[in-house]
Amino acid sequence: MLGFIHTETVARPGWGERIRCAVQKGYGTEALERPLFGRPALFVRHRNLNERNPIGEMLLERGVDKVLFSEASGVSDVPLRRMDRSYLYTYLAGDVGAHVAERSGATAVCFFRTLGQLEERALLKLAGVFRYLMISVQRDSGAICRDLRRRYGLPVVEDPTPNQVKGADFALVLHPPGRDVVFSGRCLLFEPNREMRATEGGRACMGTPITGLDLDVPPDLAAEIPAGFRPLPILSEAAFRGQIDPARIKIHGVSLDKSM
Repeated sequence: MLGFIHTETVARPGWGERIRCAVQKGYGTEALERPLFGRPALFVRHRNLNERNPIGEMLLERGVDKVLFSEASGVSDVPLRRMDRSYLYTYLAGDVGAHVAERSGATAVCFFRTLGQLEERALLKLAGVFRYLMISVQRDSGAICRDLRRRYGLPVVEDPTPNQVKGADFALVLHPPGRDVVFSGRCLLFEPNREMRATEGGRACMGTPITGLDLDVPPDLAAEIPAGFRPLPILSEAAFRGQIDPARIKIHGVSLDKSM
């Protein structure tokens, strides 16, 4: 289950300083009956991955497999997977392109590793608003390219050259490219998993990164988010687990990094 964790530092008689860890209720998750206590150092990720972490073990024993700390917690980490926004951002990737299409221009380029449901959804969205598409996939992309050409009458370029990439007005990078790529300064760049590029494949250079999304979340979905927690990771995890329909979440605006 998901763990929405609020922590606070308390002094327990005879125990010294301890961190009180309470798992709160939200999105179908029941609150734990009793809070967990541990030394502050136990919440910091061990450098030695084989080292045991009592706090993480206690959470796992209670069925918590993925965690999110409240914004006020200030906790470094525990050895459990963290909720993040990547699934929701990936699901909405094509919607991002559609939202900025009028501003960004005529040509979109996409970098994928494979063509799954989320990738195909993004391509169909982009094909409806851009006049030219370029697709770089580390595995065969012929079938989807033929389908896009037939359905939309689009010029679709497979495995674009570096010069062709420089002509893109919008770039969607769902997976790190197999080589370093350079975009023009006018190109709006959306990378739902930007942290991956430091460890895998090539780098996306230049361009104007889209750093955040302003989302329109229906009131009934927003009401389920526990107070004090960032909504994006929770909505993303709920969508991934099939608890909400991500199609109900709309893009109201985007934030750009103008420093690049």
